[in-house]
Amino acid sequence: MARASRWLSLFREFVKDIRIVSKEVVSEDERGSPLVLWESQKRFLDEVGQGLDDGIRRFNCLKSRQLGCTTISLAIDLFWLALHPNLTMALVSDTEENRDSNRMILRGYVGSFPDGYFGDTFRIVKGGDNRKFMKFSNGSRIDFLVAGTKRKSVAWAEGRGYAACHATEIAKYGDAKGLTSFLESLAQTNPARLFIFESTANGYNHWHSIWTDGQKKETERSFFIGWWASDVNKIWRTDSRWDRHGGYQASGEERDLVRLVARQYEHVITPEQLCWIRWKEEDAGAEADMLRQNQPWTAEQAFVLSGYSFFQTRQISKDLQAIYNNPDDYGFTGYYYRYGHDFWSMELAQISSPDEHHLLELKVWDEPADGGRYVIGCDPAWGRNEHKDRHAISVWRCFADQMVQVAEYATANVDPKHCAWVLAHLAGAYENCMVNIEIQGPGRLMMQEWDHLRGMLAAEMYAEKTKSKNWENALHQARWYLYSRPDSPGKGYAYNFQTNINTLEPLMMGYRSSYITNELVIRSKRLLEEMVLVVVDGAHIGAPESSAADTKDDRVFAAAFAGETWRRWIRPEMIAQGLTYDVVMSHERGEMKPIVVGLNSIVARFFKSIAQLEAERENPPPPPRWMTDRGLA
Repeated sequence: MARASRWLSLFREFVKDIRIVSKEVVSEDERGSPLVLWESQKRFLDEVGQGLDDGIRRFNCLKSRQLGCTTISLAIDLFWLALHPNLTMALVSDTEENRDSNRMILRGYVGSFPDGYFGDTFRIVKGGDNRKFMKFSNGSRIDFLVAGTKRKSVAWAEGRGYAACHATEIAKYGDAKGLTSFLESLAQTNPARLFIFESTANGYNHWHSIWTDGQKKETERSFFIGWWASDVNKIWRTDSRWDRHGGYQASGEERDLVRLVARQYEHVITPEQLCWIRWKEEDAGAEADMLRQNQPWTAEQAFVLSGYSFFQTRQISKDLQAIYNNPDDYGFTGYYYRYGHDFWSMELAQISSPDEHHLLELKVWDEPADGGRYVIGCDPAWGRNEHKDRHAISVWRCFADQMVQVAEYATANVDPKHCAWVLAHLAGAYENCMVNIEIQGPGRLMMQEWDHLRGMLAAEMYAEKTKSKNWENALHQARWYLYSRPDSPGKGYAYNFQTNINTLEPLMMGYRSSYITNELVIRSKRLLEEMVLVVVDGAHIGAPESSAADTKDDRVFAAAFAGETWRRWIRPEMIAQGLTYDVVMSHERGEMKPIVVGLNSIVARFFKSIAQLEAERENPPPPPRWMTDRGLA
């Protein structure tokens, strides 16, 4: 790390005198063995130390298994209690067994110090060591709480507040409400406050929410430590397993992951470590997903619990990294809506300061272009099920070879009627558009509201209001997506899209194929983050069913509805006209005259007809029946 913490040198001196009992080393005497820090523990200390230097008092560590993070965290607990008299700390474990184990480790730490190490200022007082708490002579105390792994009452979290806490294996806590109640009881201004949460992943649950939120908050620090940080996760060349799993370079996915770890975490994976993870993966067999959760390479890998990731997380990570590395290229203008008592009083306001960021609803990367063709996908709140409680609208500009994201609206704070107004507003702004909306849930209601708005815009009684808003031609070119069954010989068209067991897979497969083949230019970081959450679990494709704010996939489905519209209705016509991205952009820059665009479409149709003629020559159609009946063929 870049700089040493002010307290880190003190802690390193403190930890030199701690003795531990470890399965990886042989005890030197009755006191145990010195705590020799692994790279994983050094990384943990550096993150906490630098965070404290920066004024951070809350730390969220996402980790692989068996890295010694709990061991070093318990040492920090003891150090912090010795440093701050009259401090009350909570040590929260997932089970009673782990509570007893953690208590025994703490007792062992205290007993391992030489006699008189602290004098009389810090020792366990008589009668101050039981399953509920441990009390010290400087007035500090640590309470042992058990959250449990099953849904239960929130009783464990009720009671006194705490100025410090250490929650271990937080992902396995069974009751998220109890955890929320506990977090609300923690001190906010105590200068001695310290909160450490460390855990492996367990799917997209409350721990995923805590860790993800910590990445966005200036007052918290979320960090990840992978399997590669352990000093024992390696197979030496003298080991018999080396002949099978070592001795050859990384290739394919391994090579990408090695590069990703080097870039994101500044760690170079050695051949010995690569041999170890190959051995673990072969040994895991059908439980490979569980291995990725317990021994992940990256933070994104850790949270994929059930099913398998629907999108290639490696490609998503690259696209996210491109946004992080080139923020100016992905800059947007932020807006929010002020909703009045009717459509005419709705106003669009631009985000003008960081203080208004919490109001952000609409991101606009590109303003409407003259002559541009657009598709708009809309996934209303509660459309697919009760967990999908956020409205999402995704706007894309179309070309023959790709579609480019130009705007995105997402919020959970408005009525479906207001969302219908926003949808109409965006469709009126991006005029030449086709709109595809999920009609389950409030979707049909929004369609009715859309038709009502069309009627008002055309009505003479609203002529003045329409003119004052420059809405004379609004929605004139906007139209609904038409759905028909691909296996049906007849037309059978229906407006918009209904996601069910028959339509879900083709919808999402089409969107994934477009993403894999670089037909989608995604500007939204939040959309990519939601795509990471999408898994296949039986017949279900989507984010895990959860009410957590960060386990949603509404943006993904809104984008998928837009992609379906482009592939089904817009792309074929633009291919026939030769309107690729390069051609259209050259025309807009004045580098290509309109006649050239027309010639390109003629040439495209010409070559298409040539291809058809050649196909017919190689495989001529059967002769008409009247010829065969008369023996003429």
